[in-house]
Amino acid sequence: MNTGRSGYRGAFAAQYAMRRAVGLAVVAVLLLIPISRVDATTPVVPPPQLVVAANIYAGSDRLGTTMLVLGGIATVLLVIYLLTSRERAARAARDRAAYYQQLFAAVPEPALLVDSADGQLRIEAVNRALCSLLARKESDLLGATLGSIMFVGQADVSKTLTSLLDRSLTSTLWQFVTFDRALIPVEVMMSNLQAPSKRVLIVARDLRDQLKAEQTVRTAYQQYHALFDEAPDPILIVSDYVITQANTAAGRVLGTTTKQLTGKIIPNISPTMQPDGRPSADAMRTFEDQALAGQAQRFDWAFVTHDGRQVICEASLQSIPSAGASIVQGIFRDVTEQRLTEERTRQLEKELLQSQKMEAVGRLAGGIAHDFNNIMGGIMGHASLLRVDAMQGTELYQGLDTIERAARRAAELTHRLLSFSRNGTPTIADVDIGEVLADTLSITMPGFDKRTALVQSISPDLAYVLGDRTQLEEVILNLVINARDAMGHHDGTLTVDACNVIIDESFCVSHGVPVLPDGSYVQIRVSDTGCGLSPEARDHLFEPFFTTRPEGTGLGLSIVWRVVHDHKGIITVASVPNQGTTFTLYLPAVSRAEAQGRARQTPVSGSMPRSVRGESVLIVDDEDVVRSVAVKVLSGLGYHVTDTADPVNALAIYKDSWRSIDLVLVDMMMPHMNGKDLFEKLREINPSVAAILMSGYDATDTPFASTGFVAFIPKPYTLQELATRVRQSLSTPAARASSPSEEPTV
Repeated sequence: MNTGRSGYRGAFAAQYAMRRAVGLAVVAVLLLIPISRVDATTPVVPPPQLVVAANIYAGSDRLGTTMLVLGGIATVLLVIYLLTSRERAARAARDRAAYYQQLFAAVPEPALLVDSADGQLRIEAVNRALCSLLARKESDLLGATLGSIMFVGQADVSKTLTSLLDRSLTSTLWQFVTFDRALIPVEVMMSNLQAPSKRVLIVARDLRDQLKAEQTVRTAYQQYHALFDEAPDPILIVSDYVITQANTAAGRVLGTTTKQLTGKIIPNISPTMQPDGRPSADAMRTFEDQALAGQAQRFDWAFVTHDGRQVICEASLQSIPSAGASIVQGIFRDVTEQRLTEERTRQLEKELLQSQKMEAVGRLAGGIAHDFNNIMGGIMGHASLLRVDAMQGTELYQGLDTIERAARRAAELTHRLLSFSRNGTPTIADVDIGEVLADTLSITMPGFDKRTALVQSISPDLAYVLGDRTQLEEVILNLVINARDAMGHHDGTLTVDACNVIIDESFCVSHGVPVLPDGSYVQIRVSDTGCGLSPEARDHLFEPFFTTRPEGTGLGLSIVWRVVHDHKGIITVASVPNQGTTFTLYLPAVSRAEAQGRARQTPVSGSMPRSVRGESVLIVDDEDVVRSVAVKVLSGLGYHVTDTADPVNALAIYKDSWRSIDLVLVDMMMPHMNGKDLFEKLREINPSVAAILMSGYDATDTPFASTGFVAFIPKPYTLQELATRVRQSLSTPAARASSPSEEPTV
């Protein structure tokens, strides 16, 4: 039984071992199946250790078999782990390769991988951006040499390729060649892969847009500088009052060069004060700050040129944010002449207003003078008539003579007033210049400061001057007032002297006088001890509108210069700053004897020309006093006189008796009809009527000759003047033809 039981146990143990070995093999096969699926090409061979272990397990006891199985399982598991890890690594490598390939293809810049293993730099890989840039397919580029798609201009392609091979080139500018052989400028960057790899990664950047933008910027810059340099107006680029750039026009206007202007501080090339009265430094600071704050500025700015001239510009100032935080551009237009013209216009407007005022004053003065001259005419006429009857040398005679001379003096003053206020035609006559000097000084000196002393030295035998007395008085008056203003309210001395001189070439040289015709001249000097003149002011002294006084008009000395030259003389000026000024006039002289010989003498009894054949004279004057004098004088001289105060009545008288009337005396201003209108009516009756016009207005403003009158008698007139003009007028052809034989036309 024991033997049988022992045999049963042995058989059972052998079966168990067999089942264990089969189970282990099945597990091994099941475990190897996934591996074979993963890689079918790799045969699965059970490890020798597993076979040995199975054999040992089959023939050993249970413990040994168990240990053998466990060892086999561990071995199988280890193999499975190793194979699985290998597959995972391979899969990860493939995933990374695919990922990097996607990244390479998706790079926005053109890129290519070049292999230099065979020394030929062949293209191994390209991305879509490169294919798009070159308009080529990927298949056309792969395997091609790098030199087939690049162009480096005049450079040697081989040198560039060599530098790529020896890995010395990292970046440069190339030109890629497209499918249609067009050239595309690119900037390339190279990156050499680590050894032992001989591959080079090249990334290119298309420069067409950049170069186009740069060209646009260059063109715009060139255009700006062309406009900047060729602009007709000065342009200054300023930063903190300092000129950083200046164009050609700025140099031209300021009398210098753009190079010399650069770096200048604007207030340093400007006058101390600007046209608006502010200091240049303060004004520029204000204008620049406001421009930087975004407020465009427009104003007038004055510069001082390199040669000392002052230029006025109309300025436009604005900031340039794109150029810098403190950069300001100023455009300056030279308006010097325009401003001077505007100033002249304003001055002319003032002169026009003054002229209009003077014209109104002239009209008023004319009306007053007309009446005043009529009154003076009556006084002079009656005094002359009484003096004729008085015994010469008696007190009565002297009194009448005094009345007549006083009336004549009053009439002369009225005439001068009219000539000045109405700016009439100059009256050329022999002028006693010594008397002009004395009269002018007597009028002006009371208005001088009491601390001003007058020193005058006028030669008693001073010659006369041929000219207009009113204009010469204005010359002396301007010089004296100019001297007063130069001395101001300080102690000073006004010196006026006049003498006769003989001028020849040697005199002109020794006295520094411009060349004058040889002859006799009157020299007049007006000196002061005032502030004097600078050389610049002396050079422009006689120019219109130039003045050294803020309130001055700049016309006084220009009028002096014109009047002196109109009288064929000259004026010179000598001045020392802070010491005084001397004006010297040289006027052609007329000897006193010659001038006095031509002077009008006071008529005496028996000197007036009488009527030759008892001619008939018609007197028309609304002033009874004047008319009565004329009637008495002409009647006493043998004329047949008819008189009337009414021009309408005169017209009726002449119409009835025109054949017997030889001469008509007509007053200018009368009620109902003035003298000219009456004369025209008389001419309708008798076209050859002879008439004399009488007027209390200025004779220079009465063009009697152009209106047909045979003569003009200014009021007030002397008996001598009246008698002489009547006698002369009756001797003219017009007077002889005034009584035609035919009937009147109306």
